[in-house]
Amino acid sequence: MIEVNYVKVKNFVYIYMLLPLLCFIALYLHSWLGGIFLVILFGFSVVNIRIKFKRIKKTRRRKKVLRIHFEVPKSNYILQIPIRYLVIFAIVAVIWSFLGGQGNLYYQSPDWGCRNAIYRDIIYREWPVVYPDYNKALVYYIGYWLPAASVTKIIGFVVPSIYSTEIAFTIGNILLWIWTSIGIFLTELLLLTYAKPILHYRQLLVPIILVFFSGMDIIGAVRNIVVEGKQFWLLHLEWWCDDLQFSSLTTCLFWVFNQTIVPWLAILCVLQEEKLCNYVFIGICAFAAGPIPMVGIAVYMLLNGIYKGIDSIVNKKMVDFLKEVFTPVNCLAVLILPVFLLYYKSNQALNNGVAGATSGVFSVFKLTTITDGFIEDVLLLLVLEAGIYLLLIYRNYKNDIFYYITIITTFIAPFVKIGGASDFIMRFSIPTVMVMAAMCLKYLVNYDVNKGTDKISKYIVTILCVCLLIGAMTPMTEFFRGYSTMLQTGKIINVCDDIKTFNQDIPSNNFTAHDYKNSAFFKVFIPDE
Repeated sequence: MIEVNYVKVKNFVYIYMLLPLLCFIALYLHSWLGGIFLVILFGFSVVNIRIKFKRIKKTRRRKKVLRIHFEVPKSNYILQIPIRYLVIFAIVAVIWSFLGGQGNLYYQSPDWGCRNAIYRDIIYREWPVVYPDYNKALVYYIGYWLPAASVTKIIGFVVPSIYSTEIAFTIGNILLWIWTSIGIFLTELLLLTYAKPILHYRQLLVPIILVFFSGMDIIGAVRNIVVEGKQFWLLHLEWWCDDLQFSSLTTCLFWVFNQTIVPWLAILCVLQEEKLCNYVFIGICAFAAGPIPMVGIAVYMLLNGIYKGIDSIVNKKMVDFLKEVFTPVNCLAVLILPVFLLYYKSNQALNNGVAGATSGVFSVFKLTTITDGFIEDVLLLLVLEAGIYLLLIYRNYKNDIFYYITIITTFIAPFVKIGGASDFIMRFSIPTVMVMAAMCLKYLVNYDVNKGTDKISKYIVTILCVCLLIGAMTPMTEFFRGYSTMLQTGKIINVCDDIKTFNQDIPSNNFTAHDYKNSAFFKVFIPDE
């Protein structure tokens, strides 16, 4: 048996989330000052964790002055997990990432074409990646690739000949596969520490829910096929509501893994943090992985922070609250924010605006055009993707503030646009979908079948299991797509790698900055490029 709890696991999670930042500022930007700054930040994080771990906590009865009092998660709860279960967790992580295209050894979704080009350019070209012949630079959410690419660069420094062939790219992809598998394994551990199963064998539900959780897209898809005669591109069920979708966890991993793993870890940390001491640090780590998922996480942080602030005022503990917020880690992390704001703002897609939207906010966020048909689509989407799940688990989470924040985020997602037509809702909902998966998991693993529960509870758990099985059809289609392609082509490896590089005259607004030398980011941080 291995003993784990959130405090122990988050040490490794923080290191995992911090490495992309360290690689970006210290290596990618050639900024040694930034590297030293991040080392100091990491030091503060470790010290903060150790102080909290060693502190003798005195349990005090809190005043419940607020009309609604939400429970605080206990991060020091010890779980015992059999070693064989940890091995199963690791195997699931490796296989799941392999089936998603990691390692470039199996089928890859069409979105991998651009991602393979990005990763190849990161490996083979000098950092930061620029394309002088076309007056553009690579500007995208590249943080996730950098740890694996950095190790590949080190190997290339020792053995330069690997750059003359595809060997460097092959090595880089194997390292990225390992990096992704580690991230998934840590996600499983965080789900375990959040759910706290009452029985050992129920710990095996962690990888099952992680892989197969999804909204009930198949119902919407069947409705559209029967009523409207629609067909679905590449069996992608989540497109049943046109530009509106809450992507399943498997879909996110298979299509946008670089914006997925770190936000998963970040939101699961937020669910289990007892205080706000590391919120900004967690948010910056998520921001480096992808700004849109980070916005979703920020809503959870902000609303929970507002509640805690009001609670501290009512209970006359404002000083303690301010100490939670203005920790050295949070204050130092804030200083990194301008770097990524300027970097992402130079992206050409943001500068071009958003089609099909009205009312801009900060020149980035846009409110979508609302019509009667749109409202009908949104209502049906919310019911099938989140509403039924949230209704079923209400009795268990009515005292959990994150439950109510999840309801809020599901309503926000359809009405905002950023970048491409449907990018915001798909990426903003990444943390929301993970929270719903975690809550459903916790409900199931702690349901006591031997206890004299009321009939309503038995009906609820039965209906929840049925809904989860229906939702599992979405990730199953993702798995089937790879298998179907293998049968059609007669080969196992079916990678999407047709673009190769962005060092050519092709449309690349989502991934590059045009006239990059005149952008604020390159003027301030990389004036020589």
